[in-house]
Amino acid sequence: MWEISKNTIKEFLRLKIAYIGIFIGIVLIFSSYVLQTLTINNWNQVILDFSLTMIELFGLLVTLFLGSYLLFNEFSKKTVLLILSRIPKKWHFILGKFFWFALILFLVYFILTIWFVLALYFHWIKIQIYYFQAIFLSYLKILIVLAFVIFFSTFVSPFLALLFSLTLYLVSHSTAFMLFFSQFDKEHTISPIMGEFIKVVYYILPNFQDLSMKEYFLSPYLTNYSNIHFVLSTIFGAVFYIIVLLWLSCIIFEKKEF
Repeated sequence: MWEISKNTIKEFLRLKIAYIGIFIGIVLIFSSYVLQTLTINNWNQVILDFSLTMIELFGLLVTLFLGSYLLFNEFSKKTVLLILSRIPKKWHFILGKFFWFALILFLVYFILTIWFVLALYFHWIKIQIYYFQAIFLSYLKILIVLAFVIFFSTFVSPFLALLFSLTLYLVSHSTAFMLFFSQFDKEHTISPIMGEFIKVVYYILPNFQDLSMKEYFLSPYLTNYSNIHFVLSTIFGAVFYIIVLLWLSCIIFEKKEF
């Protein structure tokens, strides 16, 4: 595991785009000052929404581009063979890559969260515990995307892994809305077959809408979200989905030939 972690962190630090990306994330958060001058009403909510969205967007970009690149780099340079010769099981490689890249993402989120807090302080916006809960749920969402990237990277090219993961990220934000629309489609614009297909997609893919807490605390219905059972079920659901994806990735990687 140590060999995997050391190699992952070294590859990440070699990429100058990582430092550039963190700098861009900081700039984007503080660019909320510009939004303040352009917004007449509710500029606090606009700043919150913009800053939290930028944190998740940068986390997504880091995961999609660097995640797929780091795995492909291991395969193309055949360094994976050296690593596999030093670990007892091949699936240790998958888990090592995931956990140490998850740690890197955590550090990225931590840095951006610090700048987010500073931005709130300079805007005289009261800091609420819900903001950190929203960031944590966003981090869980990006970990699911990371699991997607690793899963697809075991059997397709980096570009396809990036494309598939991005597509599932976008679709997973829409499944709840599509299901709601299909069930209350009074004009019958959706066929019964498509309605059943939407149900299947809704139950198979993760529901990222439940992990988008910022959409709740920016609305007057925050108390509806703060139910402890709902939050716990959301967290456990995300963890379960990550475990399933990693399990499938390990099975495929065990059968992979180099």
